[in-house]
Amino acid sequence: DYPPCHLAFVLVPPPLDIMANRKACSVLITALVVFTGLRHAFVPAPASKAAPMAAAGGALSMLGAQAAHADKIDDAAKALSEASYPFLKEIDWTSDVYAKLPTQNPLAVMKAIDKMIVMGAAMDSAALKAGGMAHHKAIGSIDGKGVTSLADYTAVNAAIGHMVASAGEAKTMDVYNAIDSFKLGSDVGPYMMSKVNAADAKAAYSAFLEFKDAVKASM
Repeated sequence: DYPPCHLAFVLVPPPLDIMANRKACSVLITALVVFTGLRHAFVPAPASKAAPMAAAGGALSMLGAQAAHADKIDDAAKALSEASYPFLKEIDWTSDVYAKLPTQNPLAVMKAIDKMIVMGAAMDSAALKAGGMAHHKAIGSIDGKGVTSLADYTAVNAAIGHMVASAGEAKTMDVYNAIDSFKLGSDVGPYMMSKVNAADAKAAYSAFLEFKDAVKASM
């Protein structure tokens, strides 16, 4: 198993003006492929039948559940960010490796991007807007090595969690499977591992698994 390339780019459909930028798209695709364990993370749970509730009581219960899930995503994002930040700082974000991936033909890549667009369209508009603003702020704090601040990194991860949760399991897995079909993990994973501290990478991956669980639980 290989750790994530960049936690902040997980399953975020890029804006239309950025999709034309091959390097940005390659960073996203690389991150999606290197994240392992995600395939089994979003397997839908068996359907169950719940007894009907009164309208008022049901509404209040739903609001309480959403708030609880939101807190869990934010808490998990904070833990993920703190655990993975050392790993994040070890990555060479100035490398041209991202401009060389994927190696698939443009039509195959376009089909994968289409899945990202569909997923983005399914996201809650407020969560999507918050995610865009979090990324905008994080870009503003990037240093000379391409690393954003811990606070902005945490905000981005939390925003991504809410965005993915709002899109649902089916569309999330559609994006993952589209990128997974490129089979980049066999070469990208080992390459990225060779450039960072293994212990930091493993700590980041462990925290990501907990973050993944929090996101899945809120779907």
